[in-house]
Amino acid sequence: MEYNVQARMKLRELVSYYASRGYSVVPVKELPEGIAALQPDLVVSKGDENVIIELKGGNQPSGSAHAVKLERMAEALEGLGRWKLELHWLGTPPVERLPRHEIADILSRALAVRQVDAAAALLLAWSAAEVALDRMIRRQESSNANSSPDPFSRRTPRQMASLAQSLGLIPEDVYDALLRAGDARNRIAHGFNMEGILGVEDLTDELLDAVQRIAPESYVSPDQMIDWFHEHYGDPVRDVPDPGPDRWPAQLLLAENFVDSDDRDITEAARILDRESDEWVEIKPIR
Repeated sequence: MEYNVQARMKLRELVSYYASRGYSVVPVKELPEGIAALQPDLVVSKGDENVIIELKGGNQPSGSAHAVKLERMAEALEGLGRWKLELHWLGTPPVERLPRHEIADILSRALAVRQVDAAAALLLAWSAAEVALDRMIRRQESSNANSSPDPFSRRTPRQMASLAQSLGLIPEDVYDALLRAGDARNRIAHGFNMEGILGVEDLTDELLDAVQRIAPESYVSPDQMIDWFHEHYGDPVRDVPDPGPDRWPAQLLLAENFVDSDDRDITEAARILDRESDEWVEIKPIR
């Protein structure tokens, strides 16, 4: 079979499960010819006991073709002694989020709907927020050598917002906007009374602004700006020997190097850097 990610994960789980019970994987070349020809998903053995494992569900083949394969396997096992066939259910196919490049289309629709229905626009804007948050979190996880992101993991909207903020991927004001809009989104989506949720129009506008800000693939948060800044600039007294006369404020340097970034993100990063030093100099590479 052609393994997809979901099937590979399940097979690794099964191999581990059977190995803990003393079974070992049987290579295809060591299988009886009639069974090898049917390309079973996995075969394990312990002593003279053999188990053929077939996966079903998920994105795996189903319907008549798979039924015929199972029927032929059952026929091939007749007279082979201690052989058995097991089916393992993968569940329903995983649903993937929209690709990030479609956020712009969602936001465009949300802005159009906003003119006639703020609550409906908030729901659309929130779906765009989830796509943006999910993509930036997975990209961060993929860049971490000690982390292996689960492509089918599901996080609640609040979990995604909290995780993105804790990882420094979004600033505090965007996080706050997401939390406020998220409470309204839950009530609207699940048909609850909106009592206590004031200003849906204002919440929607605030959410639209936040998502438009973080949606681009090139988005850089204040924390990420600061990390970059410390790699390229240092305090002339503390960090750079013989710094020379050229010294600049953090706000100017950030504005020059992050020309496409929102002024609010640049100002926040500069505010934090100003606590360390009023002036900065470029760190020259060591030759």
